[in-house]
This record gives sequence, structure tokens and C-alpha cells, in this order.
Amino acid sequence: MNTELNFPRRLLAGLTALALLLMLALPVWAEGEETEKLPVSINSVEDLLQLVADCRLDSWSEDRTVDLNTDLDLTGVDFAGIPTFSGTFDGNSHTISGLSLVDDGSVTGFFRYIQDDGVVHDLTIRGRSMPSGSRTTVGGIVGSNAGTLINCRFEGVASGASIVGGIAGTNLSSGTINNCTTTGSVYGAHFIGGIVGENHGVVINCGNDANVNTTVDQNEVDLSELTLNDLIGTENAADITDIGGIAGTSSGVVRACLNRGTVGYLHIGYNIGGIVGSQTGYVEGCVNYGPVYARKEGGGIVGQMEPSSTLLYSQDTLQELGGELETLQTLVNRACDDASAAGSSLSNQLNDLQSRITGARNAVDTLLDQTKNGVSLSTQTIKTDLSALINGSLSGSENNQGNQHWDLDVTIPTPTPTPLPDDDTPVVTPTPEEPSQPDTPATPAPAPEPDPVVPEPEVPAETQPDTSAEADYSTDTQAMDETGRVVHGQPDLSIDINHNGSGSLDASAVAGADGSLSLTIPSIAVDSDRITAAKNDLSGSLTSITDTVSGLSSDTNNNLQALINDIRAITAQMNKIGQTLSGASQNVTTDTDDLINDVSDEDTEEDVEGKVTNCINEGNVNADINAGGITGAMARENDLDPEDDFTIDGSQSLNFTFKSRVVVRDCTNYGTVTAKKENAGGIVGSMEMGSAISCYGFGAVDAEDAKCVGGVAGSSKSIVRESGAKCRLSGSKQVGGIVGSGKTVENCRAMVVIDTATEQMGAIAGYVEDPLGGDVTGNTFVDEGSAGIDGVSYAGIAEPMSYDDFLAQGDVPLAFSNLTLRFMDGDTLVAQCDVPYGGSLADEDVPVVPAKEGSYGEWDTTDFSSITFDMTINAEYSQLNTTRESSAERDGRAILLVEGTFATTEALDLTESSDVPAAVGSHLESWSFDIDGDTSHTMRYLAPDGPDNMEVYLQTADGWQKVDTTVDGSYLKFTAPAGTTGLAAFRLPESKVPLIAACAGGTAALILVLALIHKKRKARKAKKAAKKAEAEAKE
Repeated sequence: MNTELNFPRRLLAGLTALALLLMLALPVWAEGEETEKLPVSINSVEDLLQLVADCRLDSWSEDRTVDLNTDLDLTGVDFAGIPTFSGTFDGNSHTISGLSLVDDGSVTGFFRYIQDDGVVHDLTIRGRSMPSGSRTTVGGIVGSNAGTLINCRFEGVASGASIVGGIAGTNLSSGTINNCTTTGSVYGAHFIGGIVGENHGVVINCGNDANVNTTVDQNEVDLSELTLNDLIGTENAADITDIGGIAGTSSGVVRACLNRGTVGYLHIGYNIGGIVGSQTGYVEGCVNYGPVYARKEGGGIVGQMEPSSTLLYSQDTLQELGGELETLQTLVNRACDDASAAGSSLSNQLNDLQSRITGARNAVDTLLDQTKNGVSLSTQTIKTDLSALINGSLSGSENNQGNQHWDLDVTIPTPTPTPLPDDDTPVVTPTPEEPSQPDTPATPAPAPEPDPVVPEPEVPAETQPDTSAEADYSTDTQAMDETGRVVHGQPDLSIDINHNGSGSLDASAVAGADGSLSLTIPSIAVDSDRITAAKNDLSGSLTSITDTVSGLSSDTNNNLQALINDIRAITAQMNKIGQTLSGASQNVTTDTDDLINDVSDEDTEEDVEGKVTNCINEGNVNADINAGGITGAMARENDLDPEDDFTIDGSQSLNFTFKSRVVVRDCTNYGTVTAKKENAGGIVGSMEMGSAISCYGFGAVDAEDAKCVGGVAGSSKSIVRESGAKCRLSGSKQVGGIVGSGKTVENCRAMVVIDTATEQMGAIAGYVEDPLGGDVTGNTFVDEGSAGIDGVSYAGIAEPMSYDDFLAQGDVPLAFSNLTLRFMDGDTLVAQCDVPYGGSLADEDVPVVPAKEGSYGEWDTTDFSSITFDMTINAEYSQLNTTRESSAERDGRAILLVEGTFATTEALDLTESSDVPAAVGSHLESWSFDIDGDTSHTMRYLAPDGPDNMEVYLQTADGWQKVDTTVDGSYLKFTAPAGTTGLAAFRLPESKVPLIAACAGGTAALILVLALIHKKRKARKAKKAAKKAEAEAKE
């Protein structure tokens, strides 16, 4: 009963204890949990400065959100940038203006560093990022970005010595810049971009309106110090290099970006591009509208495309060699152990044999001394094979041990590979001569220090070699590692059999010419008992010698069999190593052209390294050397080359290939390309390597004084295929519709007009080394008067066709089906019209020339009939004319002068007219004319016999009307209303002149009299009023 009463109490006590335990544990659990960081609000400049202080610790901003809640002005504020940021900065579409970063330093921007996890979005910065001092890695938003920038904008100036961008100085491999824009000015010396100076990550959907390196001051070049060598030389560190509208240099991805800013300055700079200055990465879907200027390597999209290269080592060469050497080391160790055991056993038995031979000789001497008369002597010879102890051959058959030859002091050489230098540069290994084979084995002399030449080992035949042949193995000095082991060379195996622990046993001293030990044993017959004892002693000695020699032969065979097997295994292993080194050596000594493998033409649409694809250029490109509508050059950099040009794949070995790829694909150029000296192309100026695939040039290539001018490539040492050109070309020599000077041209289409060329011109190529060599094939062109290649057309190679047949091929792009008329106002496209081949453009369809204040414009071409080729029509402007003079003159002067603003300098045509208005006086003359415009004009008319006594009538849509005139020297000056089309002049009669004068005088006198009367009346009234006022005052 008590138990039942206590149970509820016990239960309550247990629950209470459990609750207390949980209460104690909860704080401990809470301490173990990470507390979420509270967001930070920026509502003032002071808040921003506090953020700067907090972000000096790199971890402070991790997982933290910062909200900008208002626009801020940093004018006059001591702000040096946020040191580092790894959280989320939400600009909320606000603007921070007045940024001024001008102190000494590098890695400069509103943010100095944005870390991997950092995100900055919806922020606009206005001001200048222009540090002094080292001035490298400068950006308007961030100096160095490893995070993500989204919807950011910089408005202002960013400048520095190198790695300068409007948004970021450098974008690291983990960095992304998305949908960001720049306006203003960006300039510096090396790696300068409108968005980013140096890109290793991703730049996508960005736009640049800033001018990049567009003045001499910005380029920091003193033109007065330029020499001829500067102008014709290659890049050096003092030059302006790697300038781009989006990125100065890029090994990452640049996609869907647009540039409208001007890039570069005329005749200055290398690797200047509308999108990227130089690149080894991937550029896709970008458009350039801005003009590009360069000294060398100027391109509408990329200045210079450098290859993406890989140094590819064979996967198994060194690994196999290492494994084989490990196996060899094991065999050598085992052979050394067996040799030591065999040497000890043989030494003991030979010592015993020598002792027994000495005893036998003593017994003979005793027997001779005891021999008297009646002794019958004869001889017998016992032979024992000791050839294994004498000869130096390692060959032999296991089944014919009597013919085996061993060398007890053996050194086996092996080829030693030439080690690679520290800089990983492959070394060409010479092939040694075959070792000579002496007629007879000889003891090798001490070897001299070997030359650093890799001997070529003997490669065994597939069948078993002749085991009876003798081999000569020379002693070689081997390199040893720190443990004393042979490095990449021949283990030194020596078997030294010592006699009594000192000196070598010379087995040849007791052996015959055939390698056997011959013992001449006398056969004795004696009846003397005294001799019997000596005979028995001698016979016992000889028997023991025979037993010892037999045992020696047997033990030698048994003990050395393992050594023989070891040496055979070592020999086989050396052959395997020799084969490995021989294969590697053959690769090293291969022609260098075979080692460098350009895999560009294996490109697929999925490949994204060393590639520019699906890009369009609308801007004009102007360079002295290597100018291209898409890229100035496809080549490896020459002098200034701070980028890593290649990667390494695999372990280092002697067997390697150098693979490189650089590809321009599916790109189109509409801009005009101009070069001054050489290499101008609608797509690429100079192709030292790589492939141009499915690219089309529609912009004119104007390089009248330059050589190597082409619709696709100016100069190509590589492959152009499935591309085309529809453009006008001009150059000095080597001018071609596809390539000016080329190597491989396949399945290309051309419809070109060559305006100027002195020699080596063609609708496909100006020059190729061997048109019939097979590298040029499948190309066709519209027959416009130029032959295919250097004045000669080739069926199936460079074949002419009519326009209709050309289109009927089926693989001709749609752009060839219509002719395009592009009306340009400078670099701006005013209008574009398509007309059929042979068609015309109606006058009403010709666009109006854009108006410019103070100037008038005209199209440089006015004939738009029977069009058979694309045309680019440019607007030409002249200063507005303020006076038009009539073509009709009187006394050498124009009869009529019209003042106003006229879009022509042509004289005004006057035509005599018979239309005369009704007027008083004598009619002198009438003129009709046509004045453009809907405004009034000031006119001056030169009347016959002077301007006196004249009246002028003007004709408008409302008829004739008299105008007021004034005399201006010899001319009558008056204002003509809008729409005036005629003039008539009258001279008044002489008799009317005095009458008119008298009337005028009388009228003037009458007016004067009336004025006097009015004045007197007014005075009288005033006097009466004064008197009246005075009288009233008295009353």
C-alpha cells in the first residue's frame, strides 16, 4: 500500500530531475551552435567608414550581409577602399559618388579584395581610381576579385601602370563578373580593359562604353623619342601591350559582351582588341562596335590569339623505365648474394686442390729418389674442365654445361639516359655507334670517365640468341646516388675469388689452351718394396687430387648455376631497359616539327580552349602590321610574354609531344580593316598557326600600300577552311579573296573585287607555294574578272563560276544571295539596304544624310543602278556655305548674292524670265531661280547702271510683290521671303522724281505747322488752368 502511494511521488521527482537536467544542457548546446551574423546597414558615410575598419579582419565579413540604403558622396572623405570582403554587399541600386583613390599603392578599388565567397550586386560607383606609386591591379569596383560581381557599374576614370579595368583589375579563376558596365576612361601600359585588366575567370553579359587608351598621354609614350627600330621591331617591356574593350588579357571565359568604346591610339600599342587584347581562353558571342587602333596586332574582337598549349608526356615512358630499373636492382642484389656464396666455395676447393698437388709432387720426388734399376715408367693424363673459371662469356646453354663460360670479374654496362635539365627542356639524345666486338676476350682496362652520351643498347632478336657466341661488356663508370646505389645505369657486379684471402687465383696458370686442367700422372711398375710405399703414397695423392678436381667441377657447376641464371636474367632485363630507352630516344631525336602538334583543325563546337567563336565585329580596325576584322594575329607571343603559355600533362619523360590549339570559328566581320605595312585580313591579319573555320569577311580590306591582304586572312601558314569573303580589297601585292599568302585553303567561297594590286593577286589567293600540291582544294569564286590564284584558275582548286552557278552550290551562305548597301556616317551605320544582284536602289529609298550643325553632308556615291557588288556609302560633310553667288555676272560681279546656310557651294543658276509684274517705271530685267530651304534670305541685287531710282519686285507663290530696298555700295539690299522664285527690276521715270520730292517736302512742312499749332493750344490751356487755381485759392 505504501508502494502505491509513493509511486506518483517518485514519478514526479524523476520528471523534475529530467527537466532540471535539460535546462542545464540547453545552454551547452546553444554554445556549440554557430550564431548567425546580423546584417549591417549602411545609412551614412560614417557607417561606410566603420565597415572599412571592420573589414580589416578578413573573417569579419564572412557570411554577413551588408545593405546600402542610400546614395553616398565621398567627396573630401579620407576613404582608401574596403580592405577585404567575403560576404554579400547589396547596393540596392544606389550610387556612391566622389570616389578618389589617388594614394600610392597597388590592388586598388572601392573594394581592394573580394574573396571567393564574396558577392557584390546592384551597386554604382562614380569617381576615379588613379593610384600613384606602383599602380598595378587597379579597378573602379575592385582591385582583385575572386568572388561574384552582378549588376555593377563604374562611371569615371581608372588608370594605372598595369592590370587595370573599369570594374576589376584582375578577375581570378574563381571570379565572375556578370552584367556589369563601364563608362568614362580607362588607361595604362599593360593589360588594360574596359571591364577587367586580367581575366582568369568568367566575364559574361558585360558592356563597355569607356574609351580605353585613346590618347598619347594615356598611352604614356613620348612620340618624339620613337625610333625607326621602335616602329619596325617587336614587342618589348616599354611598349603598350594587351589592351581590350572588355579585357586586357584573358585565359578564362568572356561571353556575350559588347564594346562601344574606342580602343587604342593610332600607331601605338601591341595586342589591341575590341573585346580582348590577348587571349588563350574562350571568347564567345561578343560584339564590337568601337574602332580599334594599334601599331601591331589589332583586331576587332581579339588583338592576338595565343594558343592554348599542353606539353604532353607519354604516360608510360618514365614509369616503365623506373619499374624496369627496380626489377634490375632486385636481380643484381640476388646475383651478388649468389656470387659471394659461389666465390667462397670455389676458393676453399682450389686451396685444397693446390695443397694436394703439392703433396703429389713431393711423392713423385720421393718415388724418383727411391727408384733404382728395374723401374718401368709410363705416363697418363687426367683432364678436368676449368673453362668456367677462365673465359669471360656469360652465354651458355643450361643443357651443355661443359661449354659454359664464366667471368669471375664481370662489369655489365647499361645505357645511361641524359637527365633533363631543371627547366624541363627536352634534351636531344644522340644515337651512339654500335660497340665493337673483339675477336678474343680480353681483360678490360680501367675505363676513362665517360662522355655524356647515351649508348644505344643492343636490341635482341626475336629468336633466342646463339648461346655459344662471346660477348664483350666494357667497364663503365656509373653515377651513384647518396646511398651508393647506381642511378639510371649499370650495376657493377664483381666476383673476386681470392687465394688465402689475398690475391686472385689465376686459373689460367694451371689450365690448358682449351680451358681444361691437365695433370700428367706417371704410370709406375716396380718390383721394389721400397718403391711400393712411395707408389702407394703417390697413388693416394693422385686419387685425392682426382677426387678434388671432380668435386671442384661438380661444385662449380652446382654453385655457379644460380649465378649463371642470375646473370642471364640481368642480361634479359638490360635488353628490356635498352628497348625502353631506345624508344624514348627515337622520340627525342625526332624532327621538331613532329614534336609540335597543332591540333586546331580537330576542333569541335564543344572545345572551349584557345578559341574565339560566334563573334561579330562592326568597328573599323586600323593597324600598321597584322590587322584583322576578328583578330590581328594567331601566334605565340615573341618577346613580352608574362603569361603561362602551356600546361603540363603527365610525368616528365623523354617521350613527349607539344600540343597546341588556337581556333577562330563562326565569326563575321563587317568593319573596314586598314593596314599600313603588311598582313591585313577580313578575319585575321597573320596566321602563324591554328585554324580559321566557317568565318566570313564582309568588310572592306583597305591596305593599298601593304602586302599580304586577304578577305579572310592576310598571311596564313596554317589552315583556312569552309570560310568566305564578300568584300573589296586593295593592297600592293599578294592580294587574295580568301588569303593574300596562304598554305592550306579548303572549301572556301569568294565574291570579291580587287581594286588595287600590283602583282600576285587572285580571287582565292594571291600566292600559295604549290597550288597543285593538294593543300588548296574545293574553292570557288564568282568570276568578276580576277583569276583564282596569281592570275591562274584551277578546276576543283580555285574554280571560277557565274553568279547563279555560285549560288547553286548549296553551301553558300544566305548573305551571298543579296547585295548589301551600307550607308555609314563615320563609324555609325545609318541604314542598310539589300538589293538583288544587278538590281537598283530607287532615289526615294536612299536615306537622308544625317544633319550636323554648321555642316552639310552628301553621300560619296549617288549612282545606285545595276548593282553587282556590295557597297559601302559614306557620308561626306563640308562646312555650310553662307553665301551663294549667281552664275550670271555683270561687269565681273555676280548679279545676285543670297545669304543664308546652304548645303552646297554650287553657283546659283539665274534664268531670264518673260514674266513681268504691273509696275510704274521702265522694266529692266526679270530672273527666275531656285533657292532650297523654307526660310527667308537676305539678297543683294546688282542693277544695270547703278542702284539709284530703282524698284524691285519678288515673285512668290502669292504672286509679285514690291520689296523695300536699301543701297549697299553697288548693290540693292533687301529681304526675300521663303519660297521666292523670281525677281523683276524697274527704273522710275525721271519726271516723277521732283514731284515726289516736292510732295514729300510739303508733307513735312504741313506736319511741322500742325505740331506748332498743337503746342500753342496746349500752352494756353495750361495758363488758364493756373489762373483759375490761383483765384480759387484767394477765395
